[in-house]
Amino acid sequence: MRFAKGFAAMLSGTACAAFAADLPVTYAPPVVVTATRFEESQHKLPVGVAVVTAEDIRRSTAPSLAELLSQFAGIHIRDNTGGPDRQIDMRGFGVTGDQNTLVLINGQRLSEIELISPSLSSIPLNAIERIEIMRGSGSVLYGGGATGGTINIITRAPRAGEKSVLLFAGGGSYGTSDLRGTGVIAGERVGLAVSASQLESDNYRDNNHLRQRNAEVDARFGDSAHFFSIKLGGDDQDLRNPGVRTSTQLVTDRRGATTPNDFSSRSGARVNLGSGGRFGDNELAVNLTYRDREAKSTQSFFGAVTNLTTQVDTWTLSPRLRMPFTVGGLPNTLVVGADVDGWDYDSLFLGGFFNSHALATQRNRVVYLQDNLQLTDDLRLMAGARLQRTENNVTELLPAPTSVEKDDSPRAYELALRYRFARGTALFGKLGRSFRIATVDENRFQPTLLEPQTSQDREIGVDFESERLRLRAAVFQMRLENEIYFSPLFGPFGANINLSPTRRQGLELDTQWALAKSVNLFANLALIDAEFRSGVYGGVDVSGNEVPLVPSRTLAVGGSWRATERTDLSLFARYVGPQRFDNDQSNTFMTMPTYTTVDIKLGHRAGGWQLAATLLNLTNRKYFSYGIRNAAGTDFNAYPAAERTVFLSAQYRFQ
Repeated sequence: MRFAKGFAAMLSGTACAAFAADLPVTYAPPVVVTATRFEESQHKLPVGVAVVTAEDIRRSTAPSLAELLSQFAGIHIRDNTGGPDRQIDMRGFGVTGDQNTLVLINGQRLSEIELISPSLSSIPLNAIERIEIMRGSGSVLYGGGATGGTINIITRAPRAGEKSVLLFAGGGSYGTSDLRGTGVIAGERVGLAVSASQLESDNYRDNNHLRQRNAEVDARFGDSAHFFSIKLGGDDQDLRNPGVRTSTQLVTDRRGATTPNDFSSRSGARVNLGSGGRFGDNELAVNLTYRDREAKSTQSFFGAVTNLTTQVDTWTLSPRLRMPFTVGGLPNTLVVGADVDGWDYDSLFLGGFFNSHALATQRNRVVYLQDNLQLTDDLRLMAGARLQRTENNVTELLPAPTSVEKDDSPRAYELALRYRFARGTALFGKLGRSFRIATVDENRFQPTLLEPQTSQDREIGVDFESERLRLRAAVFQMRLENEIYFSPLFGPFGANINLSPTRRQGLELDTQWALAKSVNLFANLALIDAEFRSGVYGGVDVSGNEVPLVPSRTLAVGGSWRATERTDLSLFARYVGPQRFDNDQSNTFMTMPTYTTVDIKLGHRAGGWQLAATLLNLTNRKYFSYGIRNAAGTDFNAYPAAERTVFLSAQYRFQ
């Protein structure tokens, strides 16, 4: 698919009328924090932020947080590990989607400095108050790795006067059991919210047993004028790893385990201390966070048993100030902040025939500012910039002592404009520059550390909102330099490199329609063109080739029907179009099969009870969301997705 010329025209100034909604189920609440790092009304921002509420999560057919996010235009998920943490890819980055989509929890990074997915499974679904999704770069406020977009998960906070206990129990196919509990007690100035969950399942594949345990605590002191908060989180995971299946095995033994003895474990903890308050019209906030994670795995590799242990610790100090004022009679709000953070990484691999031990550090010092100016009643302008200093060190203790250091000074900026030209209808546009720093895994065994990836980003669109209808359309383009990528065409075994220029561009359409008081419908479409603009690797000219693992089109439709005052029916269907297999940068192999899945959920309320029955993959589609071409280009391996799945649950709320 090629639509570069059309997008170039649209991005140079032609608005595209279309349809969109920020939410698949209900309208967004009026306050968000992701776009400014302070609570702000959605209608006062030039940039759009989609919001998923706790009620949306309850109604949704999605069995996990990642599946829920995939219901939004431009967000694709894939299983490329066989574990519960799906890879999230916003706006078409393929295998590096995790490194170009920034995931936050309460405004602090959950994304890692390794080539792994953020631990979404470590957050209890019942602990989530809302999720904020900002498509396109959030680099000015949050730094590297946000070129595709930013997802901020806000956990449950106690509200003044609230007293409640919620208990949830569910079970279903493949020996799945899910237990959750939440308790909240709060007075006028002191409040406490506690959430915990345990998920256990044999899963669809052999040797794929999962046990996941999570806990969250949120304590609040004071009021909106002056407050102090403590957020604590912990998780523990044990997982059996079945490995990939060949194309033949997908037919003959789809559920089998290629690696019947492989297993892994992970545990982590996080602390977020927050304080702030209002001083006249100004607002000050400070967060000090700490997070650690220890992961262990045992794998079979070329007949040998290998063991990997990784320890990561990170801390961040984030003071920021919000100052509203008037310039020339125009309302103005300035946000100024700083981030100081450190990452420490220790990885030991024991493989018998090959052992390695690496230590790595990353230190970031940042200042940023963002200004939101109301030029007229109908015209808003937002501008911001980020200055960052990054110090990286990678030290290999085994197999041979080496140490490589590199300092970088990446920059980011943004300029966003929103013009309301009719009641409920507005044009919006955004220009900016974003960046990404290479992960530790990408920098290992490099003679020199990789250069930062940069991207020139632009977007233009239109949205409409009425009492019963919400529509949104956007076209975007990202032109990347030094994209950080693993190329199998580089060297005898492939290597992590800085690519020659690449490009992503696309069209996103969303709509939500309250057809009747009892019926809500939604639909979204994403068309994405991801290609190598130029480059020759291993004698292969990849100019104009498609970037692997980027579906050229995805479509999602669904809705909910309140059959009675106490009974709801929800339906969700997703189509994923053609895409190249991983490792097929030469575009000489076949494309991955397209697939469509359908999920349905029936819910009923009786007193304090909420009962639900969910049927996933209703049509029993046999598909996979990740596949990788072999080196010879003659076959592929894949992680097969589950077939039809049933899940029943009951929830009771004490108040």
